[in-house]
Amino acid sequence: MREKRFLILFFFLIFAFNLNAQKASFVEGKIIDKQTKDPLPAYITVQGTEIGCTADYEGYFRLNLKSMETREQKIRLLVWLIGYKKKEVDVKMGRYLTIELELKPLPPQEIVVTADSMVSDEKSQKTVTMNKMDVYTLPGTAADPLYASQILPGVNSMPDASSMLIRGGAPEEVAYFFDGIEVEHPFLSESLHESYFSIFDNQIIKNFSVSTSGFHSKFGDALSGVMNITAKDNIFQGEGGLGFSILGLNSYIGLPLKNLGSFVGSYNIGNSYLMTKINNREESKFKTQNAFGKINLKINNFNSIRLLGLLDDYEFSHEEGFSTDSKNNIAGFSLTSVLARNLVTKFTLSNVNYRASYELENIFQKNIKDNVLQARFDTSLDLESHYIEFGADFQKRKIHVSITYNNSENYETQGTRLGLYFNDKFRALDNFYINLGGRVYSLNLDYSRLNFDPRASLAYLITQNDILRFSVGMYHQFGDYFKIKENNSLKPTHAYHYSLSYDRIVKDTEIRATIYNKEYRNLFLNHDEGIINNDGHGYARGAEFFIKKKKKKYDAIFVYNFLRSKRKENHVQSLARSPYEIDHSLTGIFKLKFENASIGIRYSYASGLPFTPLLDREWDADGQVYLPLWGEPYSKRYPSYQRMDINGSKTFNFQNRLIVLYFGITNILNNKNILQYEYSDDYSIRKNRYSIFGRSVFIGIYIPFF
Repeated sequence: MREKRFLILFFFLIFAFNLNAQKASFVEGKIIDKQTKDPLPAYITVQGTEIGCTADYEGYFRLNLKSMETREQKIRLLVWLIGYKKKEVDVKMGRYLTIELELKPLPPQEIVVTADSMVSDEKSQKTVTMNKMDVYTLPGTAADPLYASQILPGVNSMPDASSMLIRGGAPEEVAYFFDGIEVEHPFLSESLHESYFSIFDNQIIKNFSVSTSGFHSKFGDALSGVMNITAKDNIFQGEGGLGFSILGLNSYIGLPLKNLGSFVGSYNIGNSYLMTKINNREESKFKTQNAFGKINLKINNFNSIRLLGLLDDYEFSHEEGFSTDSKNNIAGFSLTSVLARNLVTKFTLSNVNYRASYELENIFQKNIKDNVLQARFDTSLDLESHYIEFGADFQKRKIHVSITYNNSENYETQGTRLGLYFNDKFRALDNFYINLGGRVYSLNLDYSRLNFDPRASLAYLITQNDILRFSVGMYHQFGDYFKIKENNSLKPTHAYHYSLSYDRIVKDTEIRATIYNKEYRNLFLNHDEGIINNDGHGYARGAEFFIKKKKKKYDAIFVYNFLRSKRKENHVQSLARSPYEIDHSLTGIFKLKFENASIGIRYSYASGLPFTPLLDREWDADGQVYLPLWGEPYSKRYPSYQRMDINGSKTFNFQNRLIVLYFGITNILNNKNILQYEYSDDYSIRKNRYSIFGRSVFIGIYIPFF
C-alpha cells in the first residue's frame, strides 16, 4: 500500500514538474497607455534574442519561449511603439504582467500649437484636415480651394458668398498668401455679380491652410484669419491630365527635369455659353482664362531657385447692362538656401498687378489699378528643443481709382509697409508645447507709426489622439489706404483673439470643438463732414463643432457654427448687430464610395445676414425726391439660406486609358435664396435680389495622361 502511495506521489510530482516547466516557457500580459489606460498594439522582443511578437489591438501579447536554450528565472523584455518611449522590463518566465507606456515627446516642429489651423494634406500635424481629393469630390466645393474651405469650422460664409467671413469678421479682415506672396485680390471679381471663385487652380496646389485665429507672426495686416496656399514644385515622376466640361477646358502637367528640378503648369479656359444654355440662364455670360507655371531649379545640394507666374482674366456681362472684367497677374522669384543642417533661409521677391473695371451702361463706370511690389526674408532654425523662425517683409503698394458718374473723379495713393517677426516653438514638458511670437510693423503713408503684435499659443497632448489647444494674441490691420490718407491721425484697427479647442483624431474620425472670443478696438467710425476716427469697437463670440468620418464605403462631414457679434463701426454710431453675423450655420456632407465610382450629397443651412429695414419714406421738397426713413441698424435678418447639392464620378478604362466622368447639380431643390433687397428710386418698390445659384447642372470628363 505504501509503495502504491509512493508511486502516485512520484507520478504527481513528475506531472507538476512538467506542468511548471511548461508554464515557465512563456510570458504574457497586456500593454496600455500610462495616462489613459487604453490598450496599445506595441511590439515586444526578448533582449539578446530574435524572439518577439506584436500585441493585438486589445493590448494582449504572449511570447513563446520554448526555443530559448536557457531557463533563467528572469528575462528582459524590450517594448516599443511609434510615438511612445521605449521601455525595458525584467520579468520571470510564466508570469502575467501589465506594461504601461508613456508618450514620447514630439519635436516642436511636428506639432501645430495654434488653437485653430485647418491644414490640408498634413495629417502628421494633428489638425482638422481636408485633403485635395475632398476639394475635388465633395459636393458644393466646385474644385476651388477658397470655395471648399467654407465647410471648415470658423468659416461662417454661406455657400453663395463671394468671400470668406471668419468668425464674424469682415471679408477684408482675411489675408491671402500664395507661395509666400500676399494677394490682395484672390477672387475673379469683386462685384455683386461675380463668379464667386478664386484665381487659384486646385490642380497645381500642394496644400493650403485656413487659420481662424492664433495665426503665425509672419502673417500681418489681418484681423480675423489667414489663408495660406502652397503650389507644387517637387515633381519626381510625370503627371498631368486634360479635362473637358460644359464650362470649358482645363489642363495640367507636372514634369521632373532630370537633375535640374521640376516644372508645374496649368492652362484653363472657360465660357458660360453651353452651361447657361443647358440651365436656361442666358441673361448673363462670362469668360475666364487662367495660366500658371512654376519652375524649381536646383543650383547645388544647398541652394535652389523657384520662378512662378500666374495670369488670370475674367469677363462678365448681364442683360440689364452691367459688365465687369478683371486681370490678375502674379510674378515671383524665390531663393532657398540650406546654410546648415538645421538652418534654412528663403528670400522671395514678387509683383502682383491687378486691373478691374465695373460698368453700368451709360450710367456708371469704375476702374481700379492696384500694383504691389513685395519682398520677404524667412529663416527657420531647428535646435531640437526649440524651433525658431524669424524674418522680415516689405510691401510697396500703389492704388489708382477712377470713377465716372455725371463727371469724372480720380483718386491715387501709395504706401510702404514694413514688418519684422519672431517665433519660438518649444516643448516645455513632455506633452506640453508653447508657441511664442511677436510682430513689429509699420505703414508709411503720410506718416509712420510702429505697431507690436504679441502672440502665444499652448498645446497639451492628453494622448497621441487627443490634444487641447489655447491661443491668445493681438492683431493689427491698417485698412483702407484712402481713408488713412484723408485722416492721417487714424490708427490701425486691432483685435484681441482668445480661442480654446479640443481635437480628437483617430484612424477614421476627426472631431473638433472650439470656443472663442474676439474683441475689436479702434474700428473706423464715420462722423459728419467726412471726419473719421478710431472710436469704433465690437466683439465676436461663438462656438464651433466639426466631425469627419472616413470609412471604406463612405465619408461623412458635419460642421456647426454659432456666433454672436456686435460692432460700432462706419456709420453705425452705437453698438449694433454686426452686418457679418450669421448666428447659426451648419453643413452636412455624405459621400458613398464604390469600387470605381462615388456619389455625394451636401445640405447647407445658414441664418440670414442682418440688414437695416426701411420703415417709410418722406418727400424732400427742396431736392424734389423721396428720402428713405431707415430703422435700427441691422435689426432685421434676411430669410434663412438653404441649399442642397449633389455630385458623382465614375472611372473606367478605355483602350488602356483611364477616363473619369463626373457631374454635379447645384441647388437641386432650386431654393430661392434672397441675398439682398433693392429699392426703386422713390423707395416705393422693394425687389428681391436672389442668389445666382439656382438649380444648375454641370458635367465633364477628365483624362489623366501619365
